[in-house]
Amino acid sequence: MLWLNTSQKCAFFQKRLASCVLLALFGLPAAAQSVTITSPASSSTSISGVRITASTSGYISSDHLEIWDNNTKLGNVFASSVNNVIVLPNGSHNTTVNLVSSSSTVLATKSVSYTVAESCTDSSTVQCNFDHQGIDNTQNDCSPPQEDKWVANGCGAGIQGTGGIDPTSTDIVATTESGTLPDLGETTLNGQSLYLEETQGSGGYSNVIFKADTPTLATAEDSNWVMDEYVYLPNPSSYQAFEIDAQYVWDSIWTKFYTECAFNSNGNGTGYWAVYDGSAGWAFLNGQNGAPNLPCNRSQFALPWTGSGDSSSTGWHHIVWTFKRGTSPEGYAIFVSLTFDGTTTTLNYAPTTETGGSAGNNGDFSALVQLDGADNPNPPNDYPTVVAYINELNITHTP
Repeated sequence: MLWLNTSQKCAFFQKRLASCVLLALFGLPAAAQSVTITSPASSSTSISGVRITASTSGYISSDHLEIWDNNTKLGNVFASSVNNVIVLPNGSHNTTVNLVSSSSTVLATKSVSYTVAESCTDSSTVQCNFDHQGIDNTQNDCSPPQEDKWVANGCGAGIQGTGGIDPTSTDIVATTESGTLPDLGETTLNGQSLYLEETQGSGGYSNVIFKADTPTLATAEDSNWVMDEYVYLPNPSSYQAFEIDAQYVWDSIWTKFYTECAFNSNGNGTGYWAVYDGSAGWAFLNGQNGAPNLPCNRSQFALPWTGSGDSSSTGWHHIVWTFKRGTSPEGYAIFVSLTFDGTTTTLNYAPTTETGGSAGNNGDFSALVQLDGADNPNPPNDYPTVVAYINELNITHTP
């Protein structure tokens, strides 16, 4: 038998302990890598603006996420999680989130199947699909009549701003499309959208109001209004501003819920949302003079979602304005909130006392879109044509 003194025993056991620790460390499996999708839920039904939320475990800084839908890649996210609104066409969808290494190896993956469908039904308080109203291209004049069809006010009152001139032409088209396409430039979300176009004149910028009245009048005084729509601007650089509006008449007073993204509101390329302030004109939401701060710029409209890996693609964006109609004094507009691609900003802003003027039938309300072409369209005319697609335009009105 080998006898060890105390110091020898300690050295012996220390070596054995170190060996055991090394064996234990090398024997441990690598950290588990996985992907978890928390939204949308499996077998659920979503509106076209689908919120994709997913997280990973075992992520390292050289990894990235790939987002796929129906076997088409939507983009990359260089982070351990994703929380984005992706606008997708109606129909069945299978969205996959992959955790990918720097060598393009898929380390973990997760998929979810769900349905995208409209959640709007016509009723006494809801008018769905304003963009599916009829079209009257013959009324491209200064004073088109009120009708439940889309018309273009191509001159006179349609021209706003210093230096504005009549457009060379306007066009309204019901764009139809079969099948489902990824959000990389498709022209409809539910099979039919509204295509609006104006060709600018020379010598200044042109703008055109396109308008459709509701086929069914409101039968009571309604104070609460929601304008919900998807827009696709193929070339945001062609715009000075993009305007989307609703208006409502009661007691012979129009309440004008007029809003615009003024891409160049201060002349140096900085943009803000603006709301109509009656006889005072537009009130820019730039954080000054009591107004809330709500920036708006071309880049918000230039990409289908913030994680897209394809900077050349454009896509649909979901815009929801919430308004209230005040009654003291009668008919003033309150701009309650704006939700842009799933992010809501509360405003509760009332810049004016009254937006009225006597016009229309009691209970009539309308949807409007104005295309404001970029300033100076003279040769070399980079942006002679200004185009917008509008889809799933719904207006809700309740007491």
